[in-house]
Amino acid sequence: MSTSESADTTNPTDTKPSTRANTALSTSIPGLPALDLSPTLNSQKEQLEIYRHLLETLAQSEQESALIFPTLSKSLTTHTATLVKLKDDLHNVFMRIRALKTRFQSEYPDAFDYVQSLHVKELEDE
Repeated sequence: MSTSESADTTNPTDTKPSTRANTALSTSIPGLPALDLSPTLNSQKEQLEIYRHLLETLAQSEQESALIFPTLSKSLTTHTATLVKLKDDLHNVFMRIRALKTRFQSEYPDAFDYVQSLHVKELEDE
């Protein structure tokens, strides 16, 4: 039995037309030696199984993400609102500090200049 005859035999219970077509293609080219496509077909089947498993994993991950997303979205909204409130509070605090500094500078200019000079000296020492 030659390789072309062995490649031509197919399993009658195999209902996959693409496998039969590929096998028939491998032996129907006149003038060329018959090619054994079974390693290629097996490799493609293995890759298909890998991709199916990957697709199942990705689908499961998507489902889990869809379940977690509303909770995380609400948490993000809450944290963002908290940060905005903190920013506003800090802005208010620094505005009040500037107002106090301006008031002290106008009421006690000599003392304010003296304290400022001490502060500048401390910064230069560091």
